[in-house]
Amino acid sequence: MIWLVALLSCFGLICAEAPLNHNVHNQRVIGGSNAPRGQWKWQISLQQDAYNDGSYYHLCGGTIIDPYNVMTAAHCILSMDASTYRVAAGEYNLYEYDGSEQFIRVERITIHPGWTGDLGKGNDIAILRLAGPVYVSSYVDIANLPYPGQMLPHDYQCYISGWGLMDSMGSVPAILQEAILPVVAHSVCSQPNWWGSIALKTMVCAGGDGVVAGCQGDSGGPLNCYTDGAWRVHGVVSYGPGGMCNQVTKPTVFTRVSSFIDWIHSISLQQDAYNDGSYYHLCGGTIIDPYNVMTAAHCILSMDASTYRVAAGEYNLYEYDGSEQFIRVERITIHPGWTGELANGNDIAILRLAGPVYGSSYVDIANLPYPGQMLPHGYQCYISGWGLMDSMGSVPAILQEAILPVVAHSVCSQPNWWGSIALKTMVCAGGDGVVSGCQGDSGGPLNCYTDGAWRVHGVVSYGPAGMCNQVTKPTVFTRVSSFIDWIHSVL
Repeated sequence: MIWLVALLSCFGLICAEAPLNHNVHNQRVIGGSNAPRGQWKWQISLQQDAYNDGSYYHLCGGTIIDPYNVMTAAHCILSMDASTYRVAAGEYNLYEYDGSEQFIRVERITIHPGWTGDLGKGNDIAILRLAGPVYVSSYVDIANLPYPGQMLPHDYQCYISGWGLMDSMGSVPAILQEAILPVVAHSVCSQPNWWGSIALKTMVCAGGDGVVAGCQGDSGGPLNCYTDGAWRVHGVVSYGPGGMCNQVTKPTVFTRVSSFIDWIHSISLQQDAYNDGSYYHLCGGTIIDPYNVMTAAHCILSMDASTYRVAAGEYNLYEYDGSEQFIRVERITIHPGWTGELANGNDIAILRLAGPVYGSSYVDIANLPYPGQMLPHGYQCYISGWGLMDSMGSVPAILQEAILPVVAHSVCSQPNWWGSIALKTMVCAGGDGVVSGCQGDSGGPLNCYTDGAWRVHGVVSYGPAGMCNQVTKPTVFTRVSSFIDWIHSVL
């Protein structure tokens, strides 16, 4: 029989009342060395106040995957009472307060639905929703994740990091440890004299030389691998052998992050206007390829791309549903014809993302119309977004949708409608005095079923001042079919 051990820790006291005395007797990577300070900025210490007395114990490692969420191992969750946990971001020396730490309470715990409590069956992964944001600093950052399904070749050099045991006798470190762990291919790790059938393809094995290994206290922490031009977290420490952690042909086993990308991440344009880590819904947008989002030019309040992110797979703006993907904006391209005047048109922009959007049950790439395509009067389309539900300011939590019939340009450009400011490069829809777009819907899509597929024919641009739902004043969209060539030139 093979004995497994979850590599978590319940040793060491941290005094919550006095940060300068948050001493801990904890545990370390076997065969490792002190990590350079600030090397693994996404590494956190997951700590628990098991007895509700204000004393926190280092339990596991974890990885910051966005300002409000941390990834760890499911087996690290000893209680589903989120109020007993906190994370320590920017932690380095567990015996000392270094001034770089951010202590944030856990608000909600989501364990993978396939986790059974049996390490050998996999799915050992959980997401912790934080009560407040993690702020990026010289010692804290958000991790890059691998591409879906990505597998590393045998002997690929990665690093494990954590505060786990230095040896199987219980010698403990104060300072974050790191060690090189070469990947062991699944074809090797699943051999009978290695881990056999319990080394699943949804796991990554690394190490197994009998010298370097993860050990108790490292659970939940990252396997850091330099791939595709960046350090990425390819694994979450899951298990190792019982007894001596550093056994030959018994490598440390990690949950393979690339197997769970869709679950981890499952489009609202959001801005951190004050650079304080707090993002506010600003506009809607449309995913047009894995790295690009289409929105309205007037949504761009600042050309500093670093202040924006997109939330793909978003549904309830006030809750984390497990389907969201938060991706930073890397570059902003506004149509050269945009003058800042809505009536002059060209109200369209493309946002280049810092990382890809991954397709899932809740996220997909939009179909666009054919160049120059125009829909007939009365054609039924849908507007969607998180705009005001009435002109008095009622804001929804959940994504809204409504049918908006297209208004032909020949009608919308009449004097008692929008007149000469309704250009042919725009689409009008609605105008019945009941249903319309409103503040907060800007940049979002007009979704129309044409040519056998849902296609985004419009980008919300403007409507009447005051009451949004005015008769003969339909919501006006940038007509996507008029900008297809420009869109493709930007991508």
